[in-house]
Amino acid sequence: MGDVLTGCAVWLTRPAGQASAWADGLMAAGARVTIAPLLEIRAPSDADAAQQGLAEAATADVVIATSANAVAGARALAPDWAPSGRLIAVGQATAAALTAFVGTRVEVPQTSDSEGLLALLDRTPPTGRRIAILAGEGGREALADGLVARGARVARVALYRRAAVALDTDRLDALLHEHTVLVVTSSAAWQALVSACDSARKQRLSGLSLVAPSLRVVQHTDRDIDWQYPPVVIDAMDAAGAQAAVTRAWLARR
Repeated sequence: MGDVLTGCAVWLTRPAGQASAWADGLMAAGARVTIAPLLEIRAPSDADAAQQGLAEAATADVVIATSANAVAGARALAPDWAPSGRLIAVGQATAAALTAFVGTRVEVPQTSDSEGLLALLDRTPPTGRRIAILAGEGGREALADGLVARGARVARVALYRRAAVALDTDRLDALLHEHTVLVVTSSAAWQALVSACDSARKQRLSGLSLVAPSLRVVQHTDRDIDWQYPPVVIDAMDAAGAQAAVTRAWLARR
């Protein structure tokens, strides 16, 4: 299995600083990997509002961390933050980051989406409870809307923002022509990529094998691209999960 990805060229688009473990695992399996992020993670536009939101979240009944980026943003703004309520994280990587930060038990829903979070919270009805969502600027509101519909008092704390990385046309063309598998880990990253592609580049893009974090992201891409190979969803957002998904995508091409 050590060379199962020999001949596979992977474009890994995770933000800088978050891709090395995934790249190491893929290269150990024989892949050639290029780390070329589509997004960069920046501090929130309103740091004062974020700090105030964290102060209020510290006494919330439930705190939900939606990503490791949100945890990193909280840690940068309030290194001594000590929430007293129930802690829930989206995905094992986020849970590990939150546990390392606050040192207390963190729950993880069975699926890393709004539906999974709502199902976990429904075990103890959230009516009347204060729930803080640690997230980035923008993004989906399905979770907050679902909680409000259940009677919860919801506050969303924006702890970082994403910005598209500018790829010059020569670099973009090289990436599209030199790789067989594309790993995209968010709808925002996909939007940054497809916005930079004209019709000819979209045609080349359609010949890559997409690896994505969720069916929702795949459905987002389907609005823009008619994929020649079936996209693959990552089961677990870690290095092992990424390697398994890339392997499935690569074998489907052969």
